[in-house]
Amino acid sequence: MKEFKNILVATDTRLEGHPILDEAVEIARFSGATLKIVDVVPDFPWTVRLTVKKHEDLRALVQREKKASLDALAAPIRERGIQVEAKVLSGRTSVEIVREVLRYKHDLVLRVAKGVDSRRGGYFGTTGIRLLRECPCAVWLVAPAATHEYQHVMGCVDTSAGDSLDAELNDKVYRLASLMSRHHDAQLSIVHAWLVFGEQLLRNRVSPIEFERMIGKSRDQIEEQFDEFLRKHGSGVGEPNVHLVRGDPSSVIPTYIAENGVDLVVLGTVARSYASGMLIGNTAERILNSIQCSVLALKPDRFVSPIKLGDYIDLAGD
Repeated sequence: MKEFKNILVATDTRLEGHPILDEAVEIARFSGATLKIVDVVPDFPWTVRLTVKKHEDLRALVQREKKASLDALAAPIRERGIQVEAKVLSGRTSVEIVREVLRYKHDLVLRVAKGVDSRRGGYFGTTGIRLLRECPCAVWLVAPAATHEYQHVMGCVDTSAGDSLDAELNDKVYRLASLMSRHHDAQLSIVHAWLVFGEQLLRNRVSPIEFERMIGKSRDQIEEQFDEFLRKHGSGVGEPNVHLVRGDPSSVIPTYIAENGVDLVVLGTVARSYASGMLIGNTAERILNSIQCSVLALKPDRFVSPIKLGDYIDLAGD
């Protein structure tokens, strides 16, 4: 928890409850972090700008109302001795949140996931996924019904690739998952899902005995690498909270989460193939499209956001 010192809480003042504020306040209290609570006034569609004569006055009214709501949320936090700022941003939500992170070097963004009401496929909504893809710091998407007390924290690692980016993210995931589980007095699971590349092709080309021998050899190698990583953190593959799960990660990890009551997943989200402007990896995105719990997504230190502080052009169209 002491990892975070400059936290941005991206809320929606129209909501009745704000579970992410409870979590952010707890982190700030524990680590001495500063908080900034923001809401975003989106640009009016061109139809509104053409048909409403005083649309700028209406926009200013919305901004004042949101600022008043943010100030009301900040006041009791400030009374607890926590440094907190309330600010209204203007523009496209995901873009303006990222720009605020870039301007003021925030190291954690918290936002409530869209949940089952998301118009986008999946649980986290368009803004949530864009933050996971483009925000340069850690992003914590909190399940809408969640409290700030977690029961089962899962760290998702992959030690089989041997890539420096993976190694950095694995260390971050293990450290943050462990910290979160201790802070919440929650169960901790460290999970590594593995799958032999071309497994189905191998099954069709070699004898069953040879196939099982090859699978066993692959598992031994993966287990050895996993154990080497765990030993650096004072653990090992024999620990009851360590799980080496065979299968496609985008399938077996959501299954593990659902069957074991995981309510917070800590994972790295960057595809290794990107050196600059890195994006969320395909496996991570498929996992996120299949789960319905809170997620703390981490980025490597060298991550470069594709969003800049200048004009933004939405090439993706989403």
